[in-house]
Amino acid sequence: MRASRTVLAAAAALAAAVCTPLLVAPAATAAPAKLADDFNGDGYRDLVLLGGTHGKDGRVTVVYGTSTGPGTRVQTIHQDSAGIPGGVEQGDDWGFAATSADLDRDGYADLVVASPGEAVGDIAMRGGLTVVWGSAKGLGSGTVFHSPIAPEYEGSGDQFGLDVVAGDFDGDGDQDLTAISDSRAGAVLLKGPFTRTGGKSGWASLGGSYGYLNASQLAAGRVTADGATDLYIIGRDLQAGYDDLDLRAYFHRGGADFTRRASQLRVPDDGGHQIGGGPIATIGDFDKDGYGDLALGRGYEQPDGEKGYVSIQYGGSTGPNTARTPVKITQNTSGVPGASENEDYFGAAVTAGDVNGDGYADLAVGVPGEDLGTKRQAGTVTVLLGRAGGLSGTGAKSYDQDTSGISGAVENDDYFGRNLKLTDYTRDGRADLLIDTNEQLDNTRWGMVHQLKGSTSGITATGSKTYTVNSLKLSYTTLSGPFAH
Repeated sequence: MRASRTVLAAAAALAAAVCTPLLVAPAATAAPAKLADDFNGDGYRDLVLLGGTHGKDGRVTVVYGTSTGPGTRVQTIHQDSAGIPGGVEQGDDWGFAATSADLDRDGYADLVVASPGEAVGDIAMRGGLTVVWGSAKGLGSGTVFHSPIAPEYEGSGDQFGLDVVAGDFDGDGDQDLTAISDSRAGAVLLKGPFTRTGGKSGWASLGGSYGYLNASQLAAGRVTADGATDLYIIGRDLQAGYDDLDLRAYFHRGGADFTRRASQLRVPDDGGHQIGGGPIATIGDFDKDGYGDLALGRGYEQPDGEKGYVSIQYGGSTGPNTARTPVKITQNTSGVPGASENEDYFGAAVTAGDVNGDGYADLAVGVPGEDLGTKRQAGTVTVLLGRAGGLSGTGAKSYDQDTSGISGAVENDDYFGRNLKLTDYTRDGRADLLIDTNEQLDNTRWGMVHQLKGSTSGITATGSKTYTVNSLKLSYTTLSGPFAH
C-alpha cells in the first residue's frame, strides 16, 4: 500500500545529479502526434478517466473523441487487459496518476499510467510507469518503466510514480517523462524517445531530497518563451521546523540545465495543506504576455477555517517573475461569486485553459465545500477570466448542479468541483470544462463527471454531457483525481 498523500510534507535543499544514459532509443521516422492525448490519430482528443476498480485494484477508462467531444467508444484498461504487463493485485494503485504524450514519435499519443504501489520481485512498493502504446486502432499493449534509482532499503521501494508529467524537458524535440517518488529516488527525468522494448535515451535525477521531504505534485508547461517544457514541483520547506511550514513551488527551467533547480517560490502556510481534491497547481498565460503563470490552489488552508484562496505568481523571461507581487484571490475578491466561509475549500482544485478563445488563459477553481441553500458541501466551480494585467474577479462566473443544463441536483456532500480539467475536446479553439462530483448513482456507485463546453462568452452548460465512473473507488484514492495530466 502507498503512504498517505493527504498532507503535503516538507521539501528542502535539492541535489541534482546527471546520470549515465541507459539504452538509447533508435531514431523514429514518423511525425510526432499533434495532440498529446489523441491515441488513435484521428485528430480528436481522447478523455482519460482515472478511478474505478477492476478486481482488487485500479483501472483507467478512455472515452475516444469525436467532433463534438468525447463520444460513445469507451475502452477500459487494467492489468488484466491483453498486452498490459503485470497482474491485478491489491495495493498496486494502478492509475494513481497518469499523463500522455507521443513517446515513440510514431504519430500516436501514448498513455502513461502510474502504479506507485506495485511490487517488483521481492521489493514491495517499488512502483512503475506503464506506457500503453497508441495506434490507428487506439490503445493496445504496454511496457513498464521502473525507477533507475535503486531502493534505499532492502525489500522496500520508493513508490515510483506518485505523480508523472510529460513534456520536452531537455529541449531536444522528444517527449520526456518526469516522475516523483518517496525516499531517495526523489524526482527523476526519463529522457525520450522511448521504445516498446523498454528503451529510452537516458535519465537524470532532479534531486533526491524531493522524495525524502514528500514533494507531492507536478505542474508542467511553458513558463519561459523558449520551446522547452518547464516544471514546478510542489512541496514544503521545513527549515524552521513544523511550527513554520511553508508551501514551496520549486522551478526547473526546461533545456540543457533542466535538472538544476532554477528558483523556488515560498507561499506562507501555517497550517497543514491537505490534498483532498484535485491538482492544486496549474500553469497558464493569464495576461497573454508570452510567459506562463503559476496558479496555486489553497483550498484546505487551515488557519483561515479552510475558506480557501488562489495565489497567482506571474512568469517572466527566466521563470517566475519575483519582482511582480503574487495575486491572491478569494471569494471576497470583488466580482467573485459567493463569500469566503469556513470549509468552502475555494481552490481545492485549479485548472487553466482559454474558455472563450480570446488568447488569454482562464482559471477554473473548485469550491467543493460550498453550501447551497440547505444543502451542505454541495459544491460549485468558479471561472476567473484572463485579461490584460492578469486574473481578477471581473466577469467571474459560478456553476453548480442547479445551473440550467447541468445534470443532477444540488445535494448534500456532492462536492461538485473537487477535481477539474480544462481542455479543448471539441476542437473549436475554446477549452471545455470537466467537473468531478461525488454524485450518488445508486446504493453502491458514486461518481459523475460533467463536461461543459467553452464558447465565445465563456463556459456554457448548454449541451453539457455526463460520464460515470461506476465504482466506489474514486478521486480521493488517486492523486490527480479522475483526470490525467
